[in-house]
Amino acid sequence: MEFDPRRFGVKTIDAVVYAVSLTGVVFVVTALLSTLAGNGLPGAKWLMFFLGFAMFGYASLKVRPKAAWKGGDENSDNDGGLFSGSDEPVGVEKLVGNALDAILPPRLRPANSDERPSSGGKLLLASVCILAASYAMEVVFGINY
Repeated sequence: MEFDPRRFGVKTIDAVVYAVSLTGVVFVVTALLSTLAGNGLPGAKWLMFFLGFAMFGYASLKVRPKAAWKGGDENSDNDGGLFSGSDEPVGVEKLVGNALDAILPPRLRPANSDERPSSGGKLLLASVCILAASYAMEVVFGINY
């Protein structure tokens, strides 16, 4: 398979926008829940930390290829393991994909599903962003107790 800079760029844009969007959604939800529980932003930081690690574990299982002895092909992009199935976007992933399709110029839009990164890959990047945001809340902004 030959390296295609356009395809790589489209996949990168899609994955980064998804990761940043999901990090923002997780921050708002955890801040709201933590504030309602009376813990404020320090509680949100801890919720983001634990949720980020849980998402990292789930995503690492999701990106594993299906084993060859289970009928997986080494050249396929099929998700494998316990979480095999459709790689159709749902929830925030679908919302971000639709927004990108509306915002990006036609030459930067994914032409087909092969030009989009896998949902497991995007979730893995998003979990790293959530962990980084939790770390930044503590180290950069001094939110701790």
